[in-house]
Amino acid sequence: MAGSGDEVKLLGAWPTPYVLRLKIALELKGVSYEYLEQQLLENKSELLLKSNPVYKQVPVLIHKNRPICESAIILQYIDEVWAGTGPSLLPSDPYDRAIARFWAGYIDDKWFPVSREIIKAKTEKEKAEAVEQSFAGLTLLEEAYEKSYKEKPFFAIEKISDIKLIDGAKFPLLAEWAERFYSVAIVKELIPEVDKLVEFAKGNNFPYNMAGSGDEVKLLGAWPTPYVLRLKIALELKGVSYEYLEQQLLENKSELLLKSNPVYKQVPVLIHKNRPICESAIILQYIDEVWAGTGPSLLPSDPYDRAIARFWAGYIDDKWFPVSREIIKAKTEKKKAEAVEQSFAGLTLLEEAYEKSYKEKPFFGGDNVGYLDIVLGSFLGWVKAIEKISDIKLIDGAKFPLLAEWAERFYSVAIVKELIPEVDKLVEFAKVLQAIWNANTSIN
Repeated sequence: MAGSGDEVKLLGAWPTPYVLRLKIALELKGVSYEYLEQQLLENKSELLLKSNPVYKQVPVLIHKNRPICESAIILQYIDEVWAGTGPSLLPSDPYDRAIARFWAGYIDDKWFPVSREIIKAKTEKEKAEAVEQSFAGLTLLEEAYEKSYKEKPFFAIEKISDIKLIDGAKFPLLAEWAERFYSVAIVKELIPEVDKLVEFAKGNNFPYNMAGSGDEVKLLGAWPTPYVLRLKIALELKGVSYEYLEQQLLENKSELLLKSNPVYKQVPVLIHKNRPICESAIILQYIDEVWAGTGPSLLPSDPYDRAIARFWAGYIDDKWFPVSREIIKAKTEKKKAEAVEQSFAGLTLLEEAYEKSYKEKPFFGGDNVGYLDIVLGSFLGWVKAIEKISDIKLIDGAKFPLLAEWAERFYSVAIVKELIPEVDKLVEFAKVLQAIWNANTSIN
């Protein structure tokens, strides 16, 4: 067994699938662990609040007294730390890993949230819309399965709504896969009873060398987006030759883009050997894995350090930058002030993280620019544009001295200086976006 219970603890709550997936992974890997049930909605324990001060949510895995948060990150951590134990959770091929990460993200971020709306809906119209969106997502997953890819969604919603989601007539491959998955002994033992989940749901409102010639590697992007910039930086740091294909960001999207990313229809897309990889965080990891022997490593070698880098990268992408962008989207001074306050709160957390884990090194990646540097650094041009438009200093040396010094060092890297867009160009583009936002058109 992979270690005694005092080495590994899992903070969880029985109704949540994000905890269940970790129980399954730990059991498959043969990892001994202590499970600590937590209150899901209130009266959260001191251990949980201390272990996950950012989100204050389960699951949290504590390994050797070090907490790791966010289920997708924990799954990768389990697979990496106990690589020689039990079956591998992620495929060995970097492309297959990237595809697995993409669909896992789609299930967590898109499909399950809309499926959950089926039981949250207050009107029949809202319920019908949620069902339609859930079926659309399952259609994509069925097509992905047909191309030899497997994933695991969560099935208990069917009983509450009297609507069959994974219907053998509509989705035969997913239905057959679901039966096989349910028949695995560990799954049968761990998965909560459907009736218990129904009662819980009813009672709660869920608040190589050079990469080769350019015809092997293509990057579909648009110059204003930081998610494309970070990939340019990574490819240049790795010494990867690539062809860059500029795309229209707001309209008239190319056939190549729509074909390469039919799910989100957005840049960036990396095409390597005629196979597309989507989502910038996934592409960054793909670049680091495929060209592991070229240039500096982007992610740390230690699994815990990798997990922490992934956590903060996710926080920056999902929480901090979206609220910072609200500073120039806000239509009232009150909304603007709220956005500034939230951005400062996020920067405070990042300043504390830098002081705790990275203070002795010039970059988050250590002596060289790494994964987290690229993720945060790709937003610096937009930070300056937001500052110029709003006349508010965000990364202020007085408030955030470590981040301010880091930002100067990052900006001084030759590749970054060459690639980062001019602030005035970003300001002009931001004004175009503001006009669209003011017309109540949603552009993310």
